[in-house]
Amino acid sequence: MTLEETALARLTGNRLLYLDMLEVLRRGTAQVRRAGEDGVLLYDPPSEVWFVDAATPAALEEMLPLMEGCTILTGHQMWYKDKLAARFGFQTEQICRQSAWLNSQIPAVPPFGGEIRRLDQSWAVWTEEHYSHSFGGVAYMEDAIDRGMLGAFVDGQPAGFIATHVEGSMGMLEVLPEYRRRGIGEALLLAMTAFCMEQGQYPYGQVFTDNEPSLALQRKVGMTLSEELLFWLF
Repeated sequence: MTLEETALARLTGNRLLYLDMLEVLRRGTAQVRRAGEDGVLLYDPPSEVWFVDAATPAALEEMLPLMEGCTILTGHQMWYKDKLAARFGFQTEQICRQSAWLNSQIPAVPPFGGEIRRLDQSWAVWTEEHYSHSFGGVAYMEDAIDRGMLGAFVDGQPAGFIATHVEGSMGMLEVLPEYRRRGIGEALLLAMTAFCMEQGQYPYGQVFTDNEPSLALQRKVGMTLSEELLFWLF
C-alpha cells in the first residue's frame, strides 16, 4: 500500500476522532510524512498544522525528527501532550472534543425569525471586531469569507456569523449578546453543516472541553462528540 492508503486504513478505523485528518487528506492538501498501523503524521501546508496520531512511544519517536520547525500541531492522544510541548517550546494548549455531523442527510435549518446569508468581503472588519476569540486579524476573516462565511440577520441587522478555519473545521461561531437565546446559534451551526456538505467537505468542529454551552449546542443539533480528547499546541 502507498503511505496515503496506509494512513487511510488506520484513520477510517475511528472516523470521528480522525475526521480532521481525513478532511485534509480528502481535499488533497495534506502531506503524509509517516504512516503505519501504530500512527499517522500529516502536515498541511495551507494551515501549517501538523496532525499527530501516535499509538505507541516508538511511533512518536519516529515522528519527532520529521517535525522540526513545527509551530502549531494537533494531537489525537493525550499521553504525549506534555512531551510535545516541551520538545517544541509550546506554551499555549487547547483541549477539545471532536464534533461531527455523521448523518448522510443534509440538515434543515430551523427558523429563528431571521435569515442566513453568505457574507462578502465588506464584512471582514465587522466580523473581526465582533469575534470574541479573534486571533488572526482582518486577514484571517478575509480568508474565512473566501471559504464561505455565513451571517444571521434579524430585521435586516447582523446577529451572528460562522465560518470554517483554514484546516477545515467549522468554527468562529459568534452570536451577538442581544440576540442570544433565540436559536440563532443552532441555525448558524446547521446552516454551516449544510454548506460544508454541499461543498463535499466533512462537517466537523472542535469544542473546548470547558465550554459547556457549546458542547450542549452540539448535542442539541445532532452532532456527535468524540469520547476521546484531542489537543492543540502552539
